Amino acid sequence: MMHKIPVLRLKDRRIKDRRWRGAASSQKFGLRWICAYLSVLLVGELAGLSFSASVAASGAEHEGLCPNKLNSNLWVDAQSTCERECNFDEDCADFEKCCTNVCGLNSCVAARFSDGTPAQPGGRGGGKGDDAPASTATCEGFICSQQGATCDIWNGQPICKCQDRCEKEPNFTCASDGLTYFNRCYMDAEACIRGVTLTVVTCRFYLAGPHTSPLPQDTTAYPTPTSSQEDPMPPTLYSNPHHQSIYVGGTVNFHCDVIGVPRPDITWEKQSERRERLVMRPDQMYGNVVITNIGQLVIYNAQVWDTGIYTCIARNSAGVLRADYPLSVIRRADDDFSEDPEMPMGRPFSPADCLAEVDLRVCSGERHVDWYYDSKLGTCIAFSNGGCDDSRNRFETYEECKASCQREGMGVCFLPAVQGPCKSWEARWAWNSIMKQCQAFAYGGCHGNANSFLTKKECEANCPQAKRKPCKTCRVKGKMVSSLCRSDFAIVGRLTELVEELDSGLARFTLEEVLRDEKMGLTFFNTKHLEVTIAKIDWSCPCPNITMDENPLLVMGVVQDGMAIIQSDSYVRAITERRLKKLREVLVKKACEAS
Repeated sequence: MMHKIPVLRLKDRRIKDRRWRGAASSQKFGLRWICAYLSVLLVGELAGLSFSASVAASGAEHEGLCPNKLNSNLWVDAQSTCERECNFDEDCADFEKCCTNVCGLNSCVAARFSDGTPAQPGGRGGGKGDDAPASTATCEGFICSQQGATCDIWNGQPICKCQDRCEKEPNFTCASDGLTYFNRCYMDAEACIRGVTLTVVTCRFYLAGPHTSPLPQDTTAYPTPTSSQEDPMPPTLYSNPHHQSIYVGGTVNFHCDVIGVPRPDITWEKQSERRERLVMRPDQMYGNVVITNIGQLVIYNAQVWDTGIYTCIARNSAGVLRADYPLSVIRRADDDFSEDPEMPMGRPFSPADCLAEVDLRVCSGERHVDWYYDSKLGTCIAFSNGGCDDSRNRFETYEECKASCQREGMGVCFLPAVQGPCKSWEARWAWNSIMKQCQAFAYGGCHGNANSFLTKKECEANCPQAKRKPCKTCRVKGKMVSSLCRSDFAIVGRLTELVEELDSGLARFTLEEVLRDEKMGLTFFNTKHLEVTIAKIDWSCPCPNITMDENPLLVMGVVQDGMAIIQSDSYVRAITERRLKKLREVLVKKACEAS
């Protein structure tokens, strides 16, 4: 099922006659009367204008501003359509502006004025001035038969126009056209724009958004074999992720349709050679990438450097899931400047070529993004190709790399757990590559993947955990007192939740005592709970070694941008009366200020 990307404002469009062919004859007569009336007014206005004046005005910039110039949160035409393209204001109606949209192009949208009001079709906006003509026309008793149309006063006459504003609160609505809309208002507006009738149908699955109300009566929740929604269930994918290939300039989307109890939080990352990865969150734009409120990743005007693996990370209190979505952005044939990698060498491709080192040198001024097989990771990785032809370990698409080098069975344990759409429930086990252990999940009976085993023993036999060297003792930067003086905060608290991510995590504490706080105002605001970010941690040998324990912990760390952070060398220990007494003495004597 496709999904409309929600926007804060809809396009200002009036209903056109061709969309009213099925309307009642009385309604058609009313529209013809209005058109005739407007034609008379238009002829009267044009009679007083000279030909030269009209020519001079044809290329003039229209009044008002683009919506995104007034408010950066107003995304122009962000419903995955990016229709009504334009180059200049003169390509649009008089009351519209040619504005940039999220596709990297331009679209005609109603102009806005300094007070935020939309332009009126008469060419004026921004409220009523003192010299505005008085009008006694009202919408009382005027009926708009088209779904999604509302009455508005235009040049002193009531007319029907498509509604251009919808509330921000999500209430996902399944419609008869097979689409799921952000709420009922968006469905009605789409029906008006298309001149059709759309009805609400029972959702096959209910997509919950942020801050949603309880499930409507006519919807069904995602199917789970659990007897109660209170039973925790780790995140599980509803369908398998798949590779996509598009040409430069195209639009592509990946939907991380994950389920779990409680509802998992979804973030996205793009895999790269850099250690620091950008975490992309819902309802945000990152260049030409948009993450929608339902966890869908949309890339507009794709370029070759958008090639790579986009990773969806879903987590809740019951577990965490990682799913990879590869993307290949390909130049069209007449733009290609590289040939098939098999041709220059003059010999057939050999499996040994998959073990060759990737050639990262720069041999020409042209650079593009290709794929190579990483034998250590057992998967295909995107890289920047500098035009060197010495290595055979390079491929244009992810699928070509996978077919040439990734043997059957390899990488099975790195696949996410997939439930599938069927309802023949049975318990299965899948290897969780993040948690490094086999995890139970509910399998629906169809459209799963190979990471689905009948027993835990079978799972562990096929996906054995690599033998690790004994973990070294965690070392802190200094002793307890010096760590206290160097830290931005020091608290005594009980760990209530620990969330493990790829190379970081979150620890949530119930505070028992705030010993030191330089930047967060915990005592001033009487804060009872604190969320601490764990930066750059290896969960196979975690430092600091925080585990779920009922005993209170002494935690010291730093504050960056208002966020509490502990690092591998931060002081985290079980609290004792002796340690607590020592710290209180140091604070009373203000020893940290003297040092």
